[in-house]
Amino acid sequence: MTRTAVVVGIGERASGWATRFLAAGFDVTVDDRTVADRVAAMWPAAERLGLFPGATPDRLAVGITAESITDADIVQVVGNAPTPAGARLVATDITAHAHEPIHLLPLVELAGSADDEALEVLYRSIGMVPCMPDVPAAERRPLAEAIVELAGDDPDAIIAVMRALRPSGRGAGAALAHHEAVRLAGGAPQRWTPGDDVPAPLTLYRAQVEPDWVDYNGHMTEAAYLTAAGWASDALFRYIGDDEEYREAGHSFYTVETHIVYLLEMDLHEPLAIDTQLLGVDAKRVHLVHVLRHGVTAAVVATCEQMLVHVETSAGRSAPILPDVAAALAAIADPHASLPVPAQVGAVMRMPPARNAATAPH
Repeated sequence: MTRTAVVVGIGERASGWATRFLAAGFDVTVDDRTVADRVAAMWPAAERLGLFPGATPDRLAVGITAESITDADIVQVVGNAPTPAGARLVATDITAHAHEPIHLLPLVELAGSADDEALEVLYRSIGMVPCMPDVPAAERRPLAEAIVELAGDDPDAIIAVMRALRPSGRGAGAALAHHEAVRLAGGAPQRWTPGDDVPAPLTLYRAQVEPDWVDYNGHMTEAAYLTAAGWASDALFRYIGDDEEYREAGHSFYTVETHIVYLLEMDLHEPLAIDTQLLGVDAKRVHLVHVLRHGVTAAVVATCEQMLVHVETSAGRSAPILPDVAAALAAIADPHASLPVPAQVGAVMRMPPARNAATAPH
């Protein structure tokens, strides 16, 4: 279902809100062309933070009408702009104050209005962290001001700081994990159902090379290839039915072996698309290969061959794959069986034999 937002006002704050809603997959209407121009400048950073399904700057319109106001899921009023009549849900800089850059920082402070509950649900659905007035400043500050103090006004640095904090599970790290969760849940591939045609190979995950994926050599670092392959595995899991509900019931797949072959460099912000090919499946195991390609040229930049084992997480041991997921894997295995196997699959790492000096060319 298409969601819509109207942003009333001009300047950096209006542009930040418009970019945030667009990146969350909304249709957005603004009332000034300069806002649209600033959105174009903010969009690359929004892409790097992560886009929701269907998100595109093409869904931005200029020219607010009475109909766009009444149809909007939210009307976001910025600065001293007048609040239009007829809106179902309205937020202002007083009732819902976000910190700049709004399109990147997660915090939005609610003021205790009658619309707080509806605003909290909406903002959480777009990956933000709404805080009520009783949330201590010490908890709010790491979601906004502290990030900017560390990173300055550099969008890449802001994103990198939040990503660096993600493993902590606190503050901006927890906020980024929430943003990823709602974005990936919304962007998860349609779950396989019996009778579906299965693409061969599956292309379920696309990304751009992130700032924190780049090392001191200026290109995508070796660990980042595995990170990208891991997200492709997550997309596959959701496709076969291994979702939050499946894992909460105590079932999951664990990786037991990985072999990565690096073929081409990838630079910052270059697009990446990953083809996933199922090589084999039995009662407990899945053998697959992710082929990482340049998102424009389709050149193969790396392969990631993996063996996964299905586990019963509460017992910490392998267990048979449950029937619905096993049926999905069987449906994938059939069309994938006829695909050519990448040359890198099954490769053994070893030093080449020593050259005989007597027979070596001079």
